[in-house]
Amino acid sequence: MDHPVLMIPGPTNLSEDVIRALCQPMVGHTSQEFYNDFKEAHALTAKLFGSNPERTVLFSGSGTFGMEALFSSFAEPGERMLSIVNGYFGDRFAEIGSIYGLKVKTMKFEPGQDVDVDALKNEISRESYSFVTLTHIDTSTGTMNDLKSVGEVVKQHNALFVVDMVSSLGCADFNFDDGLVDYAFSASQKCVGAPPGAIMVALSEELIEKRSSVKGRSYYFDLKRWLPVMKDPSIYLSTPNISVLRALRVALNEVFEEGLENKIKRHNELGKMAYEFVVERGWKPLSKRPSPSVIAFDLGKPVADEVQKKVYREGILIAKGLGSMSSRVLRVGYMGWTTEELLYNTLKKIEDAFNGL
Repeated sequence: MDHPVLMIPGPTNLSEDVIRALCQPMVGHTSQEFYNDFKEAHALTAKLFGSNPERTVLFSGSGTFGMEALFSSFAEPGERMLSIVNGYFGDRFAEIGSIYGLKVKTMKFEPGQDVDVDALKNEISRESYSFVTLTHIDTSTGTMNDLKSVGEVVKQHNALFVVDMVSSLGCADFNFDDGLVDYAFSASQKCVGAPPGAIMVALSEELIEKRSSVKGRSYYFDLKRWLPVMKDPSIYLSTPNISVLRALRVALNEVFEEGLENKIKRHNELGKMAYEFVVERGWKPLSKRPSPSVIAFDLGKPVADEVQKKVYREGILIAKGLGSMSSRVLRVGYMGWTTEELLYNTLKKIEDAFNGL
C-alpha cells in the first residue's frame, strides 16, 4: 500500500466513492450544482441527528468550531456553566467557555470513569447553571457517557444541555428530537466516514427561543447567521469547503444505504470485539464501558511508542494515549467503514508487536 490504513480515533478511512467525490472538478459555491448537493447533504445531516432541518446547521471547519459556535452564538459573559470532564475533550469545553467569559465550574471524574449521576444531581441542585456540557465519547479514554441519564438530570434543573458528539454521531444510538439535548455537534471525519472539514450542529427550539436576544460575538461562528443559509445556500456568508461538503453528501448517503440501525449495530459489535480482545491479552481498557468508535488501553509498561512504530511498518496507523499515560496507552479507532476483519487484523498486529519487544 502507498498509504497506511487509518485505525486512529479519526480521521477515518474513506470509501472509493467518497474519494471520487473529492476528486471532482471544482464548481462555484453559488452554482446550481453545489446548491443541490448542499441541500441534500443538509437534509441527510438532519436525518442523522433526528433533528428538524430548520434547526440543523452544516458549515465548514473542524469539530472544535462546533464547540466554539455555541459560546459565540448563545452565551453571554458571566453566565454559569458546568463542564463535566472525564477526559481530554471535556477540558476543552471548559477552556473555550472561559475564553468567552463564562463562569465555568468543572465536575471532574477519573479518566475512564463515566458520569456519576447521583454526584451530578447533588452538584446541579446546589448551583444554578445556564449550560451543562458533556463529551458523549471521549476518544482520550474511549469512554461513552450515558446521555439519557445525564440529560434527564440536566433538564430537571432547567439548564441547557450541550453535547460533543464528534466521535459518536452515526456510531451510537441518538435521536435529537427526544428532547434531552439542546445543542449537539459533530464532525465529518469520524463515524460518518467523510474527510475532515464539515461541522454538523443540531439546535433545540428551546435554545433558539431562550437565546434569540443574545448578540453574537463572531461573524463566522454566529449560528444565527447560518440558519438562513440552510434554507437558501445561495446566500453568500462565507465560501464553504465545496469538495468536503460534496464528499460528505456521498458519505451520508452511504450511511443510509447501509441503514443507520445496521451501522450502529455493526459499531457496537466492533466495540465489544475490541474490548474482549484487549482484556483477554491482559491489557487494561481505560473505560469499563465499550465504545462503538474507539478503545484506549494500558499495555502495562511504557512501550506504546515502540508498538505504534512496528504496527505502522505493517501499514496500519494507530494512536498513542494522551497526557501523562501516553507512553503506556494505545488507542484504536474503528469508525466509518471498519470491518471486523480489519479491526481483528489491527489488534493482532498490536499483539505481535508487543510480544516481539
